[in-house]
Amino acid sequence: MLTEEENLMLHDIAQEQEIKLGKVNISSLSRQTGKDRKTIRKYLSFPRSHPGIFKKSKASKLDSFKDYLQSRIESYPELSSVRLFEELIEKGYTGGYTILKDYLRTIRPKRQNLPEIRYETKPGVQAQVDWADCYYDLPNGERKKVNCFSMVLGYSRMRYLEFTRSTDLFTFLLCHQHAFEYFGGVTQEILYDNLKTVVLKRNPISTNSEFQPVFADFRNHYGFTAYLCRPYRAKTKGKIERTIGFIKSNFLYGRAFSSIEDLNTQAKRWMEKVNNQEHGTTFEIPLVRFQDENLTQIQSIPPYIVKRREERQVSKDCFISIFGNRYSVPWKYARQNVTVEIFGERVIVESDGIQICEHRLIEGRHQVSRQKEHFEGLLKAARDESY
Repeated sequence: MLTEEENLMLHDIAQEQEIKLGKVNISSLSRQTGKDRKTIRKYLSFPRSHPGIFKKSKASKLDSFKDYLQSRIESYPELSSVRLFEELIEKGYTGGYTILKDYLRTIRPKRQNLPEIRYETKPGVQAQVDWADCYYDLPNGERKKVNCFSMVLGYSRMRYLEFTRSTDLFTFLLCHQHAFEYFGGVTQEILYDNLKTVVLKRNPISTNSEFQPVFADFRNHYGFTAYLCRPYRAKTKGKIERTIGFIKSNFLYGRAFSSIEDLNTQAKRWMEKVNNQEHGTTFEIPLVRFQDENLTQIQSIPPYIVKRREERQVSKDCFISIFGNRYSVPWKYARQNVTVEIFGERVIVESDGIQICEHRLIEGRHQVSRQKEHFEGLLKAARDESY
């Protein structure tokens, strides 16, 4: 049987159908209401209000507690269903949790979803930067994890991306330089998340925060102001968040890449394409708007030398490992600790502050840079020792 409320609703839907279609579709009513077609025909055969055909609603174990619940919700609208259930149990309630939760849903004040304000920046003012964890597919179906550095210019929506194996400070600053070179310049300010490579201690006024010293030196060298977005407020940097989502869905998804080098090669081609297509928010082509950006030209700023210093132990066969590649060291330093300095395409190896060798940085992984002179005299020394 139907309640009186269900019957009224059924007649209303049937009346709407008759107005629109000129007839009542019993099958459609059955799907909308979840009632059997025979039941629907029965109730539609009666007038809209007909006494004696409705089932009486049963008394609920919750009824005697409804005034209390309404009072609590009026005073504390955010009280959880679990908390109120515990309170009712203490008052002698023996009913279930689900019926309570369903009732609370009807008496809680409706939350107002406030409209969002979209902030548009003027030309040349702001860029946004972030890292993202990504996965790419190899031709054999295997999945590889990789880091994605991305920068987007706030006005033109020009995008830059680069995939890396690390998110350390050295890599972070190099990616900035590559982005600056791609855009040909630097914006007045850059907005960041609260990354450890950017900030050590955040201040409520983000520009007064304690920034990572090397990053701060890099920032001052290029003359931009670093701003930090509000914690747990992803919408503060919505442009970069949407850019990362677009990278994952439009570039990575459904493609296969043979290596991280192939990934970056294809990423460059993809950037050229999407930066020359109409943007979904501005309805303009980023490359066209980019002509008005008026960035601080990179040519006017001396290059910043991004250096990375690390300690390594030379192996017994006279090699050190850097980024998955092996570099030879003079044999006299086998099994000793050395300092490695990496900047640009140079790898410099020092011992006790004295440079002992230099290599060109190798791209890729599992490769070897071997200098023949590093092993000169090794065979003779080994023979002398054996005697």
